[in-house]
Parts: sequence; C-alpha cells; structure tokens
Amino acid sequence: MKLFYLFFTFCLLLTCTGLFSQESTENCKDIVYLRSGSVFRGKITEMKAGGDLVMTTWNGVVITLPETNVKRVVQRCRDRHRAPKAYDFKEKGLYNATRLGALIGQTFRGDNSTGFSLYHSVGWMFNRWIGAGIGGGVEIFNPNGLEATTYPIFAEARGYIRARNVSPFYSVGAGWAFAGKKSNTQWGYIDHWNGGWLAKAQIGYRIGNNLTIFGGLSLQKKTLDWRTTWGGDWGQDKVLHKRLELGFGIIL
Repeated sequence: MKLFYLFFTFCLLLTCTGLFSQESTENCKDIVYLRSGSVFRGKITEMKAGGDLVMTTWNGVVITLPETNVKRVVQRCRDRHRAPKAYDFKEKGLYNATRLGALIGQTFRGDNSTGFSLYHSVGWMFNRWIGAGIGGGVEIFNPNGLEATTYPIFAEARGYIRARNVSPFYSVGAGWAFAGKKSNTQWGYIDHWNGGWLAKAQIGYRIGNNLTIFGGLSLQKKTLDWRTTWGGDWGQDKVLHKRLELGFGIIL
C-alpha cells in the first residue's frame, strides 16, 4: 500500500509538472524526507523498478534513494505571479527638484578652487524617461576670491532609466546667469563682472522616491571688464568656468 501511495504521488507530480512550461519547472524543487530524518532537496529524475528514486541534489550529486527509506515527497514551486517589490515612484505629473553641489575646478586666474551651487527647479514629467521644467539658483565659484556670485535661470530636461525604486537618472539644462556683486576695487583695479550663458549635464541615481546623488559638468560664461585707477588702462577678460559638480538632491 505504501508503495502504491508513493507511486501515485510521484505520477501526480510528473503530471502536474508537464502542465507547466520549462520556465515553471525550473522554478520548482523536489524535497524528499527520509525515515532517518535526513532531507534531500533537488530534482527527482527517475523512479526505478521497486520504487527506488533517482534524484539530482541541489549541488549536482546524483543519488538513489530506496523506497523503504522514503517517508514522503514534496514539491515546492515559486509563485510565477508573485508581485515584484513595490515600485511607487510617481512617473508622471508635477515635480520639484532641489540640488546642492560642490563645484570643483579652477578660477579664471588658474588657481584651484571649490565653490558651491544650489538650484531648485519645477516641471512636468511626461513619462519616466522625459520631463521638462524651469529653475533658478545661485553659484559661488570662488568664495574667497574676487569673482562675482552668479544667479542662473535655466530650462532643463530630466528622466529616469529604470522602473525601480533605485534608478539611474539624467538631467541636462541651459540658460543664462546674472552676475551678483558686479564691481569691486582692489590693488588699483576696478573690476566689473557681467553674467553669461550656462550649460549643465548631470547623471546619478535616484534612491527611493525622494533622494538623488549625482555628478556632472558645469559650464558658465562670464565677462570681466577692468580698468586701473592710474593711467586709465582698461581691458576685458572672457571667462569660461569648467567645473566638475558633485552633490545630492531632493525630489518632491
């Protein structure tokens, strides 16, 4: 009777397995419980005459289990329709993005310097891959120097690569930056700063729904008009800041 029960159970497993695709079979494993208390996990590949089972274990070892030692056989399968990990990032609609970054590069005189940037933009996501918005902020290129702080206004496009809670993202923008403190006098020079065009490209990761980390390249054009307090000498320098930008941001 036990042999008949075991044979019936095994045939039922084979029948059920045949109803599924190869992919589903690969998601299942057989578990054989022995009367001694041992447990083997793998795939039953053959039933020999007399009820002995031939099994390939999870580590690839082929073993034969006598029917008299087998207590029961169970097959377990992963649910093919199991819901994936929750993804609830809002792909469409209004967004607000705030970013704080460090600007790493050289001053217009060639000295190494680190500045800071703060931006906020608001826009509309058409889908996960593309959104458009406008923004503004402040850029301090050389906190301890004579260069003027600029206040950019820009248009941007942004998008997210994967439909997951941790996803690569991109952002590109262009616009105009106005100079802040436009004039100063030092060492017999009178400097007058004017703003100019700007362009930015950033790539990074969105972590969860609200946090981003990024790196990128920042280009900022400015013009310096200068003259001396003696002799009436004057001139103009055109400055193109090329800075690496590293930072983090918040999305709402």
